[in-house]
Amino acid sequence: MELGDLRYDASYNYIWYNDNGPWSTRFTAWYIPGLLYRNKGQDRANAQKSLRALIDIQMNENFTSPWYTDYKLSPDEPNPTYIGDLYPQEIYATYDANWRAFISSAMVQTVAEFEHLLNPQLVKDIEASLSLAAISEMRRNGTPPDNLILGYTNPNLLGVFMIGWLGERLQNQTFIDFANTKGTELHALFTANGTNTFTEYNCPTYYGEDVFALASAIKYGMKNSTLTKHAPFMLAELWKDVADHYNPYLGNMAGPYDRAYARDMPTHSAILGQYWWGMFGYEKAPVPWKGNDDFRYDLAQGPSLALIMSTVKAVITSDIKKKLFTPIKGERLLKKIIREDLNTDVLRYADSWLTNEMMIGGETLAEDINRGKQFTPAIVHWASDPSHIPFPYGGWFSLYPTASTITTNVTARSLVVSYPNTTQDGTNVFTYMISGIPPTWNLAGNVVDGFTKLPCLSVNVSAPGLERQLTNYYRNVISNQYYYNVTYTVPAGFTGVPTMGFTLEYTC
Repeated sequence: MELGDLRYDASYNYIWYNDNGPWSTRFTAWYIPGLLYRNKGQDRANAQKSLRALIDIQMNENFTSPWYTDYKLSPDEPNPTYIGDLYPQEIYATYDANWRAFISSAMVQTVAEFEHLLNPQLVKDIEASLSLAAISEMRRNGTPPDNLILGYTNPNLLGVFMIGWLGERLQNQTFIDFANTKGTELHALFTANGTNTFTEYNCPTYYGEDVFALASAIKYGMKNSTLTKHAPFMLAELWKDVADHYNPYLGNMAGPYDRAYARDMPTHSAILGQYWWGMFGYEKAPVPWKGNDDFRYDLAQGPSLALIMSTVKAVITSDIKKKLFTPIKGERLLKKIIREDLNTDVLRYADSWLTNEMMIGGETLAEDINRGKQFTPAIVHWASDPSHIPFPYGGWFSLYPTASTITTNVTARSLVVSYPNTTQDGTNVFTYMISGIPPTWNLAGNVVDGFTKLPCLSVNVSAPGLERQLTNYYRNVISNQYYYNVTYTVPAGFTGVPTMGFTLEYTC
């Protein structure tokens, strides 16, 4: 709340944050429950003004548009345009279809917790705004430019929670039926592969949203909702999986990651780390220092997360807690199956190998479209400076996804990556990002040159027939993380399956 207080613009009743504009609609929505919880001075008045401000920027024109009833990213921006260059319609750029679920779920939390502090007419207007948002959420089916397929986990969980809550409250059977059907399907997809995994798998940021949605369904959801019924099981299973992948010494989740901004949680924020803070204390949390820019971005949701923290903690069994805080002894090998949808047999395979000082993760998939820069199909973590506190400084290198069909093999201290379908774009190059090199190592005169010499890690590379390019560091940044670019190219005339193998040994 202190962070929100410093960024609150009382003239416009929004949080200042220069991201998608000068003010942030989403950050404001997450700040409001904290104002009403604290309820001192002008908090209650500011919360109601901010709620009114959120309602007022809902885009309720153009019923056929994909942004109908969405909430603006910032209150000063124009509506997206069908024609012309003023603000061309582009999902996740000039509008974000997922913000209906983000904003509306925060408003549900606000009403569920603090309706007694709100003006009755404002509550009715919130219900009307949520009803419009629910209609548009129900129209989303993954048809381009929309991408809300069933496996897009975090906005689906948030949206279904909101629609189910609203349907029960208004006794709207259409809303109730939709939420129950989609809740049943989400549970079915979660359990369909036998390993209880969400399709948007192993995402340190978006697992944070999944936890919030499931805990909100438990705490605020109506008893007869299918999501409410299934949420305790899915939340507990999710935390079992988190505990399996978490390395308490490194303060990191083992890869691979379907989506990642932070590849190193103690230095680059991921929402998931806030749950350690909320349940067990800041000193035990795998989060950056409080002034870190990435962390101040994610902490905007802190007030909203804090209100469901006890609900989350209720599913943390003694076995889960032990894994979250006990250093790994020996080795741990995980094999998970990820199902894409309920209508096909398309599967992906995520394998992870963990020891206390080093982790390896790889994903095997065969798809036609590249998943983009957030996809981390292969990654190695290690303690590059064990003397750093409170967690070791973490080194990592990961494969940048240029190909859409990738085979990985993860075993003890070994990673193999190959491109079996060379007819696809991007299979002529293996590009790796190396990050987390401690300053003491550089200042001692060492220089990163491919994988030949890294702090605390010996890497033996096998790349038959491939050509290594010069290492580059200049202007290489991904999600505020600087990295060395190490690239191997597949020469013209190459025959066979392009393959790279890494044999690893921790040396500190």
